[in-house]
Amino acid sequence: MDQVSERIAAWEAAGLIDPATAGRLRLAEADRLTGATASAASPVEGAPGGRRGPSSFASIFGPGVTIGEMFAYLGGAFLLGAYETFIIRGVRPGDDAQLAYAIAWAAAAATLAALGLALRTGDARRRRAAGVMFALAVAHVAAAGAAIGGSLNLDWPAIGVVSAGAASLAAIGLRLLHPSLLTQVALLSSVTAMFGVLLDFLQGIVVPDRQFTELGEPIATGGPDPVVLAVVAAAWWLAVAVIIGVVGLAEGASADHDPGAARRASVTRLWAGLVAVIGLSSAVMRSDYLASGEYGRVIEPFVGDLAILVLAAVLVERAFRRDASTFVFAAALGLIIALSDFNFAYLSTSPEVGLLIEGVILLAAGVAADRLRRGLGRRAKAVDAEVPMPVAPA
Repeated sequence: MDQVSERIAAWEAAGLIDPATAGRLRLAEADRLTGATASAASPVEGAPGGRRGPSSFASIFGPGVTIGEMFAYLGGAFLLGAYETFIIRGVRPGDDAQLAYAIAWAAAAATLAALGLALRTGDARRRRAAGVMFALAVAHVAAAGAAIGGSLNLDWPAIGVVSAGAASLAAIGLRLLHPSLLTQVALLSSVTAMFGVLLDFLQGIVVPDRQFTELGEPIATGGPDPVVLAVVAAAWWLAVAVIIGVVGLAEGASADHDPGAARRASVTRLWAGLVAVIGLSSAVMRSDYLASGEYGRVIEPFVGDLAILVLAAVLVERAFRRDASTFVFAAALGLIIALSDFNFAYLSTSPEVGLLIEGVILLAAGVAADRLRRGLGRRAKAVDAEVPMPVAPA
């Protein structure tokens, strides 16, 4: 522990500052040290002959990628591609083909996980490479799970449940072993996929298979009302978004002693907002055969669009309440989806008119999202300015 960290710990132990202020001071000191290291390693941005540093988006992935690191990733990608091609071309079609695929992809997942274990104890770039290895390992576990489901003669979505479930278990274990942005994304992806295929699996049990006449007309086979199915799907995805949001809150709570947790919390909040918006949109825009025998939207477009707009308003409120601009991007996406659907359902009478209105919608949504993001930034700076700096004891 350096001298500044020792002083912060002493002030916190003496009761001069609260834990939240101590966490912000530690983060500020970590950012100062990172900036000093970057300035010593490369010219300052804006200086004559200097090079621009990484963008704010690229900075969340750690230090900049070096030439050697770039070639290492490219070489590894070609090696992995060669292995995948060898598997696809080498396994002969037959009864044991799916089992052979499962063994090959499981071996690849184990090898990638072993490489990640070897890299996770190094510097920042090696730890980032470990995250890449672990994320690829989760993807290969998903592929192996799908092959195992095929070898057991399962149908979709049962194969998806096996694949996503195996990937989720692997992602949870690797995320606990190596907390990083990439392992967090792998965990969020696999868990979201698991909930999606699980919803399809449950709907396949409740809803009977659709039967058709020789002329292609649907035959009434009973089952729940399509409106009920749409409402259940909307509630399902909103519940999944809430669960992911709780994970984001947990990540944010640990940001005081883990600087990387703040980045993981931002990505998790963004993911929760996108799951809520996209899941609700897919549910309220569901099309099915109605009681009249016609195929169309089970919920009136204006009702579904109103629900999406309400969700976007809730996300904006959460953004200001939590000082999290990531919710603004999800709210902007919801605004675009709702207004675009309303445009093509009620307003546009021709393709050119629809495109004109759609362009206006996109421009307005972009301006609104940018102003909200800037307002959140100014509010965060004002709050930080109001926090008094602690005075060292005499």
